[in-house]
Amino acid sequence: MAERRPVPARGGRLPLASAAVGGAGLLLCLLGAWLDPRQAAFSYLAAFACWLAVALGALVMVMIAHSTGASWFLPVRRLAECVAATLPLFALLFVPLLLAAGELYPWARPLHTLGEPVREAVLAKRGYFDLPFFAGRAALYFAVWIAVALLLLAWSVRSDARPDPGLVRRQRVLAAVGLPPVGFALTFAAFDWLMSLAPEWTSTLFGIYYFAGGMTSALGLLAALTFALGRGGALPAELAPAHFHALGKLLLTFVIFWGYVAYAQFFIIWIADIPEEAGWYLPRVSGGWRWVAVALFAGQFALPFFALLSWRLKRTPVALAAVGGWLVLAHCLDLYWLVLPALHPVRPVVHWLDLAAFLGVGGAALAFGSWRFGAHAPAPTGDPDWPAALEFTTR
Repeated sequence: MAERRPVPARGGRLPLASAAVGGAGLLLCLLGAWLDPRQAAFSYLAAFACWLAVALGALVMVMIAHSTGASWFLPVRRLAECVAATLPLFALLFVPLLLAAGELYPWARPLHTLGEPVREAVLAKRGYFDLPFFAGRAALYFAVWIAVALLLLAWSVRSDARPDPGLVRRQRVLAAVGLPPVGFALTFAAFDWLMSLAPEWTSTLFGIYYFAGGMTSALGLLAALTFALGRGGALPAELAPAHFHALGKLLLTFVIFWGYVAYAQFFIIWIADIPEEAGWYLPRVSGGWRWVAVALFAGQFALPFFALLSWRLKRTPVALAAVGGWLVLAHCLDLYWLVLPALHPVRPVVHWLDLAAFLGVGGAALAFGSWRFGAHAPAPTGDPDWPAALEFTTR
């Protein structure tokens, strides 16, 4: 059995640097809300939905690992737990979206300002498209996510000081029981915050599409952070190529899953050729947005798919980290493609607020997550499966 080694204390410049970037980006968003409220609202929504999906993907990954008894995931589980523990920050960052609902959502505007198809759709769903109900649903979603994320982290940390099989059982039960409500909350959040940008359009696959992108980007971020922190001595020294290989195989799985869901949603809607359904895709696959869609197909599916087929790449931490970082950037492009055509339907209009929002929300989340990570041991060494995690091998 491998001997446990002490891990150096974390900290350094990352929390301060990311907090500075995040603060500057959010201040620029505030300035943009005064100069161009609509553009600021859409840029902020794209950034918020992007980074929230990463946090939710990490939460679901932790829950899957608990539910399935995946001991191989233990050396990086604390890192994933701390990414998921940024969800309270996202609850706070959601407030600007409530304030900007009138800029974002047609159903939040007076009916006489809407075109005929949109007005009919809003009237048909007026019981659901109600701002207080919208805010109440958001509060429920965040309550579910935050409760599960913080309980799993708290019980995991408590077992560091005093190993307790009872705590492990609690985590596994909570993870298994909590997966359905977390999944339902994620799905309806995607409907409420993204799909309702076009209230006349519906897709039952949309929530799964958002989930698949979040899982892909969360695993990509874990791969990148595991390499960076492991090289800096902030993760257990026992991390082996087998752990990266397992992470890479799971990353390949969700790259394929995202590609399948994206294709299935597009194919079903396109072949049916119903104007109300195909109308959502038309601006996104024509004009200037067509090339964004092509870049998205190549960047979030084709290139990482062929790269991750390599056995050697999955066992090479720096190469896997590069693919993971690439997938996080592709996920950002994905959310940009989902949100911004509602504002600029003909072609992409690159605006400084797009970058400010992505850096603002992402920097704030990174600062909060790194602060969480630095406050605890870097790995749950008190878990009874820790010895098995160190001896994990894969072909």
